[in-house]
Amino acid sequence: MEKSTKIRNVENSIAIMVSVIFALLFGFNSPLHPWICAETGPDSSVFKTVALMMEHGLMPYKNSFDHKGPFLYVLNWIGNRIFNYIGIWVIEIIAIGITFFVMYKIARMSCGMLASIITVLTSSSLLFVYYEGGNLSEEYAMPCIAIGIYYFLDYLMNNEITKTRLILSGICCGIVLMLRPNMVTVWFVYCLTITVILIFKNSIKDWTAFAIWFVVGVAIMVIPVIIWLGINHDLKYFVHDYIIFNMQYSSAEGGRALFSSKWSSFFEFFNSTIFITAFCSLVFHLKRKEKLLLVSYLLYLALTIVFMVMSGMSYAHYGMILIPAVVYPISLIFADIEKISDKNTANTILMLSSLYLLSVVIIPNWIGIISGIVTMYEKKGENHQNDVTVNITKIIDENTKEEDRISVYGNWNIIYVLSDRMHATRYSYQFPIGQVVPKIMDEYIEDLQLELPKAIVIQPGRYDDTIKTFLKNNNYHLYYLSEKEDINSGALLFFKQ
Repeated sequence: MEKSTKIRNVENSIAIMVSVIFALLFGFNSPLHPWICAETGPDSSVFKTVALMMEHGLMPYKNSFDHKGPFLYVLNWIGNRIFNYIGIWVIEIIAIGITFFVMYKIARMSCGMLASIITVLTSSSLLFVYYEGGNLSEEYAMPCIAIGIYYFLDYLMNNEITKTRLILSGICCGIVLMLRPNMVTVWFVYCLTITVILIFKNSIKDWTAFAIWFVVGVAIMVIPVIIWLGINHDLKYFVHDYIIFNMQYSSAEGGRALFSSKWSSFFEFFNSTIFITAFCSLVFHLKRKEKLLLVSYLLYLALTIVFMVMSGMSYAHYGMILIPAVVYPISLIFADIEKISDKNTANTILMLSSLYLLSVVIIPNWIGIISGIVTMYEKKGENHQNDVTVNITKIIDENTKEEDRISVYGNWNIIYVLSDRMHATRYSYQFPIGQVVPKIMDEYIEDLQLELPKAIVIQPGRYDDTIKTFLKNNNYHLYYLSEKEDINSGALLFFKQ
């Protein structure tokens, strides 16, 4: 027993080390890598803007509108504390490293070490498709979802359950709830599945204990956040922005979430080779005795995509939460290969399968990263940000004070982040939220009229009649224009006279 435990601990230590190495390698894809320091994407820039407001003692929602969960802004605030602009990159690496390790643990429940490694690398190849620059809610949900899957599978397959695991599973669920609630499918499906199992076993006492410790875990994560919001008089805004607005965002009334959009978005995510392979693997294995586990996992996979596309949108980064989900079904395929009675045949099939996946699915992605590392290192001192962005932030820095408010019209929050300036009004961006709820645009203009920020930046392509009228009526003058031939297509910077 001691020898077995020692071997397992060594394997886990090696797996953790390898997971961190692969996470660090993948981290070269991030615009926030310390050698790159490029511009973050639109969503990431919004989260960093909210964190910037928090740095100045203000609150998300009440002082800075966005409709993601509070944990996302707290992570970005912590990232700023670690190392300013690129600090969140460290948290990204930790999240990805934990995800890789737990994915390996999931695969090891069904197959051997080599097969588990190939399974994890195959599944994680989806990350190259879905990453989209990172610092997104799905990225931080991945390790929590992976842990949830691992605990549920270990219970259903091996009857392994402890109070600590229940609490940790609850904490993971609470974290995901405070990121984005439509990513909690694994807990929804498997809490229901285990409830049904225990009711049929007439184990109400066990169910009660499970429920209590799981809820304790959720409470450990959620209650401090609610208290923090409540103390700062932010609960009303939290409910409106995070719950009510997202319901509008996911309804046909918002104009974006028609059933036809959800239908097509569902199949956009379903239609990937790895996901289809995982889904078909579960269907094929339904002949096995663990039918309830397999049926519930099929339900979990399907509902994950259903919940993902509730908004009718098919942004690639939504798919990150599928990455830990496909590990178990793919590991079943390798488990079948390992069970072939003729070991020579089994080893040959395993080797050929691994070589195919390595050469076609796995290695090309990682080679793409490795081949660019030297060039990236050589250019690490260079500017990797857009010239227009650099020019605008430099002008703002030279012509405003740190306490001055500015406003960016459009969805271009990187301007706030790089200029280190707080935004005027509650709305750091207006699109697409002003299209989902038109009164947001009215509220923004009204607040802008009251605050009259020192500088207003217009995102390229957003110079419309609404902002033109405001600028003209309030004596703002044009200071910078990125496209002199066409004022409507370039970035513009106005200052108050």
